[in-house]
Amino acid sequence: MAITAFAKQNMDIRTPAPAPAAHRMLRDAGRKARLTGVKTGNPMDDLLAVLPAALGRRLCFHEVTSWEPSFDELWLANIFDAIRQSDADRYRFAMLSRMSREQAARLHFMMCRAAYRLDGGAEAR
Repeated sequence: MAITAFAKQNMDIRTPAPAPAAHRMLRDAGRKARLTGVKTGNPMDDLLAVLPAALGRRLCFHEVTSWEPSFDELWLANIFDAIRQSDADRYRFAMLSRMSREQAARLHFMMCRAAYRLDGGAEAR
């Protein structure tokens, strides 16, 4: 009985907050693209379909309900934030830390389109 009272007073057990809508969209698109690998015309789907070839491995996306992001989800979120903030140094570092210059140059336009789409912009064609 004393342990239960102590636990109630001293343990702060919280349910993790759900992922933001943009993060859920990225995670959902990533899991879908990982399963199919098909380009659909959606900038995010198209980017996520070609990224594994540039990185030399498949991307890891956790379940939509998971509160902990994977390294790949954090890496992509960092790149999209760098694009949003117009932080060229951070963007360049993130891209070149995982791929060659040639691959980064090929993916630049797709990254920018996907970031714009993630922010709720109209789909560019």
